[in-house]
Amino acid sequence: MTRISIRLRLTVWYSAVLLLGLALFGFGMWFALEQRLMAGVDTRLAQRVQGLRSALEAEGEIQDRGQLQQELSEFSSEIPDGGIIQLRDRSGAFVVPFPNQTVFPQESAAAGTAGRTVNLGNRPFRIVTARVVCAGREYDALVANSLDDALAVMQDFRRLLVLMIPAVLGVACLGGYWLSSRALRPVDEITSVARSISVQNLAQRVAVPRTGDELQRMSETWNEVLERLEIAVKRIRQFTTDASHELRTPLALIRATAELALRRNREPQEYRDSLRAIEVEAEHMTALTESLLTVARADASGMDMPSAATDLNELVNDVVHQNAGLAAEKGIRLKAGTGAQAVLATANASGIRRLLLILVDNALKHTPAGGTVTVSAAAVDGGAVLTVEDTGEGIAADALPHIFERFYRGDPARGSGSGFGLGLSIAQAIAQAHGSEIAVESAPGAGARFSLTLKA
Repeated sequence: MTRISIRLRLTVWYSAVLLLGLALFGFGMWFALEQRLMAGVDTRLAQRVQGLRSALEAEGEIQDRGQLQQELSEFSSEIPDGGIIQLRDRSGAFVVPFPNQTVFPQESAAAGTAGRTVNLGNRPFRIVTARVVCAGREYDALVANSLDDALAVMQDFRRLLVLMIPAVLGVACLGGYWLSSRALRPVDEITSVARSISVQNLAQRVAVPRTGDELQRMSETWNEVLERLEIAVKRIRQFTTDASHELRTPLALIRATAELALRRNREPQEYRDSLRAIEVEAEHMTALTESLLTVARADASGMDMPSAATDLNELVNDVVHQNAGLAAEKGIRLKAGTGAQAVLATANASGIRRLLLILVDNALKHTPAGGTVTVSAAAVDGGAVLTVEDTGEGIAADALPHIFERFYRGDPARGSGSGFGLGLSIAQAIAQAHGSEIAVESAPGAGARFSLTLKA
């Protein structure tokens, strides 16, 4: 099914609203014109009633009926064509009209002053009635005026509306379609540019019209989406490249060791040495693979970290105890900065333990013999703070913004080490899963301090 374009729908809605507006305008004008015409006729009729009353008062002393009719004929002769005067005495006999005048039935001449419309001989008339008292005699007066002229004006006005409304509507529809096409032209341009953007040219951006309206905001939003997409694709590419590089070295070593072992017959001990070297590289690859899977899961759906009330002092003591042997082997003093009172926080115990292990392992790798690594937990307002502090060589200022990036091992002050450059990235992901972030304070030669704030 073919869908109607937005510009056509806008035109249809605009036309429907305009048609409704014109219809209401035409009805309102029709009603106002009719009321205005009727009010004008009623005003003239009321003036004639008053004139008739004045004429009767002036001729009030005349007792002869014929003479009264003769005197009133002068008043009637001044009424324009289409105007009718009808005067009855209390007996119902006519004083006026005169011959050849239209006669209204007696029920139409009932006393009253409000103007009303009646039909007589298929012709509409506007009439006003009144009871006139003069020289002790009462008369029922009726003045009427034909509505032929008023109806002719209304008919002309109706023809004008019938002709003008479709014409105005047609011109407005064409203008509305042109305006909607012009207004939506930037949308077509944005769509065209968006269609031309692919993974190969994500650096391209949509032109932003400086109009301050919805189109500008839409263009800016598109560019923001493209920027986020470009960053994500770059990270994926970099991640793939780095992972391939990390996996290539142990695979090459495993293959080379196996090929050398199979090249000629060797002693059993030599085979054992070769298998042991392969085992070491396999463990290296296993650790790398697990780290890559952890990072991939964090990117896909975030880390599932159900939280509960956790004693951070207990976690600190466990981590220090677990790494005490490694620290002693390197000649580094590893100590726990904990007190007797429990430090509680809402956290995932296994996640925080892994985070501390990563930070302690990182500190031990980059602290020389004779140095100190301190792991501590302290209560603060609304939560607790975990800290891992070392007395190593510190981190260069230009490296600080990048230490949590994946596979980043470019800080000469920290050394290349034996890791994969994923540990700190995983630790930061764990911190973010707890609604926090790891903060770093360091300077070359002054050691490093990693801290994490958790809610109570």
